[in-house]
Amino acid sequence: MDTLRSATLFACLASAYAQNDKPNFVFVLADDQGWGDVGYNKFKYSHPAYQYDWTYNPPRTPNLDAMAASDSSILFYRFYAGSGVCSPTRSAILTGRTPDRECITGAEGCGTAPAWMCDDPLPLPEPTPTVAEAAKKANYSTIHIGKWHLGDFFFKDSKKPNFAYNKWPVSNPGMHGFDEWHSTEASAPSSTTNCGCEKQWWETSPGCITGGGQWENKAYACTNYWFPLDLDSQHKPTRPMCVNESNGAAVLQQDCVGNLTTKIPGDDSEYIMDVFEEYLTRKTGSEKQPFLAMLWLHTVHEPHPSLPQFFHNYTDAFGDPAGDYLGTITQMDVQIGRLRQMLKDKGVADNTMVWYTADNGPHAAQRDRNKYNALGATNGLRQCKASLYEGGIRTPGIIEWPGVISKHSATWHPAYVSDFLPTVLDVLGLTPEQPTWAADGMSILPLIKALAAAPNTNDTTVRPATHPLVFQLGSQMTIINNNFKILRNPVVGQCDKEMGSRTSGGTFLFNLDTDPTESQDLSSLPQYKNLLANMTQQLEAFADSVTHSQEVESQCKQVAPQPGPSPPAPGVSFAHTYDGAQRCLTISSTGNHPKVLLGDCNGGSKWDVNGSDLTNVAQAKADGNCLKVLMMGTSAEPCDLNVTLTLGKCTGSQNHYAFHYDATTATIVNGKCPEPRCVNVDAGGNVQQGSCTGATTWTEGARVAPSL
Repeated sequence: MDTLRSATLFACLASAYAQNDKPNFVFVLADDQGWGDVGYNKFKYSHPAYQYDWTYNPPRTPNLDAMAASDSSILFYRFYAGSGVCSPTRSAILTGRTPDRECITGAEGCGTAPAWMCDDPLPLPEPTPTVAEAAKKANYSTIHIGKWHLGDFFFKDSKKPNFAYNKWPVSNPGMHGFDEWHSTEASAPSSTTNCGCEKQWWETSPGCITGGGQWENKAYACTNYWFPLDLDSQHKPTRPMCVNESNGAAVLQQDCVGNLTTKIPGDDSEYIMDVFEEYLTRKTGSEKQPFLAMLWLHTVHEPHPSLPQFFHNYTDAFGDPAGDYLGTITQMDVQIGRLRQMLKDKGVADNTMVWYTADNGPHAAQRDRNKYNALGATNGLRQCKASLYEGGIRTPGIIEWPGVISKHSATWHPAYVSDFLPTVLDVLGLTPEQPTWAADGMSILPLIKALAAAPNTNDTTVRPATHPLVFQLGSQMTIINNNFKILRNPVVGQCDKEMGSRTSGGTFLFNLDTDPTESQDLSSLPQYKNLLANMTQQLEAFADSVTHSQEVESQCKQVAPQPGPSPPAPGVSFAHTYDGAQRCLTISSTGNHPKVLLGDCNGGSKWDVNGSDLTNVAQAKADGNCLKVLMMGTSAEPCDLNVTLTLGKCTGSQNHYAFHYDATTATIVNGKCPEPRCVNVDAGGNVQQGSCTGATTWTEGARVAPSL
């Protein structure tokens, strides 16, 4: 690294912050845009497993291309959404956590239905801190413009409530840290967005755009923009009831929110930029204040009709018009250029960090004449939106920050939307509001600083193994640890099944460095046995931690009632004399991965030795009651020496490393390792896995008979 350059960069950053010239943040989120739905991405992945040679056919995106190649930007080749569908990714951006922790387990419903006719039953939980709330505490102005899709804007008295919806029937941007918002509850057309809201708008020339590159006297359903009605002359909320109450009765449509009453005449992305430009003019002028802005576009989600001039803007690789898919992306791209120029014209481009990505992979029906049309939208990554294969979650990724980055870099460093909140906190020197809560994202400010100091157009630095990318969508789960990816129960998604896609259940292991199309499953190869076991345990520990987050942190899931007292279960205690007193092998608590230790000979000191695996009687089977090595969040392997013990699930590949009691030697043994490992007590009284040479011996106590 150029030491002088690095020192100069950090000095400039420190000077700027010392003068209270806080950086601004703009997060631009496209909708359903594939990794290959940009002009700058020249990669064309293929594999014999596809049995099909797809045609490279990108849209024209000169403004995104310029941003991706700018001297002030970092291009991420491996940037990821927060999920395979939209609502979960939006939650991850705001919270820095995998969205299942907030019970945002899938896409909200509604589509383009009018807000008053449809319920969004997956509210963002009120207890979970957001990046907007953090920014406000640092005296930032905050605004959300565009698609929200994280709950209802006003009380609707849902006829199909769930636990979270009953608690938070209203969940609009104002309740999660945004002073200003101008947003739709769900999806919206890419052109003439609200044309269906007034009959005269579609009956009066020129009418509306509904596809095919022409104006017509018909419209989609009334999709509209909503906004708060309680802002003062400085555009700050004045009625706490409208911001802080979500119990339904206190938050009514006519009291707190209103909707747009004028027709959006053309491009929806242009309208979003119109709203932002008015806001930006105020925040760089009469209401000068640093800002955090979410610009969440509707393009290229269906319906995506493009304006005639973009439908016919160019011909694609098949000789067809750009059409409603490629054309509307080019239409949106114009507004990306406008945004970049707008920031320059207002004199804030240098001090504004802009992120650009998409909420998930493509829904590429009618994109072009490729047999498997998702392949053209993903540049050959497997599958599409709603799948946790790469095509469903890898998206375009660009960060531009002229005041910090002065020479272009491109990186293969894995990053995702959950990294936004911790990065903002790091830039502002803030600590998390809930520091003990699970946090899946990590700050990438160190990476930005490193590449700013030593630019690299083929950076291959890796993400810390303690912060892998984690995803859950229905029964699908995956963990990506740099080049290795474990994938459980993958599905096809919203596209045709591509040849070679495994979608009948199971757990698979891929090396994304050598196999970006996920065509070669490594899970059955002996050289990957330990890696698979380790990543499987990470996957299961991650699932357990999600349940804890839902019940205890975000409180979006009802805690299961605890059973009443029951007769003692069959079991046996294992005693060892330490420091002159008899102690028993026990657990620190019940629940998620408790620590195994020496303690009192009651409660958690009862073990079941009837099966092949040693299980703890006090721990519920559903929580994992097998004695195991603690690997989650550590670098430990199942057969390492001097490592901590815990309880975990007794199913899956991890039970290869479970313990049993050997009555002949009076030791507790992990016999599946190449060299047997034993449960030992060290000089400090700590219980660990260690060598069986000179192993700790345990006195077996009286068994508790089952009740009759």
